[in-house]
Amino acid sequence: MDTRRKITFYLNPETNEADRFVCQQTDDTPQGERGRLWRAALLTGFAFGKQDPRLPFLFSELLNRDTSFDDLLQLLKMVYPRETEALLQGQKTMPLRASEPVPAPDSSEEETRANARGLFDGPKHG
Repeated sequence: MDTRRKITFYLNPETNEADRFVCQQTDDTPQGERGRLWRAALLTGFAFGKQDPRLPFLFSELLNRDTSFDDLLQLLKMVYPRETEALLQGQKTMPLRASEPVPAPDSSEEETRANARGLFDGPKHG
């Protein structure tokens, strides 16, 4: 019995910046490596979701061609402030902006987008 599972979904590069970025990365990836890349990306999202169900949605709303490692660290720091600080201790990093608590998970996709934007559109400190 074949227990493999095929996963199909659509990306909308005309209306979504993250989808546009993913489409460009897909186009830049050799055909034979695309399935491996997509599988790794999907599993990575599930790994983050296992830690906190908000993370895959927050990361996906943050994603664009300008997303930096510092942006990802900022998001992690807002969800896991003590743990992220412990990891960064002893490393020289750029100061991160002050955070506000992230609301509990909500089924509203629009609220998730608004929360992700709020994490990075607020006033900069430092």
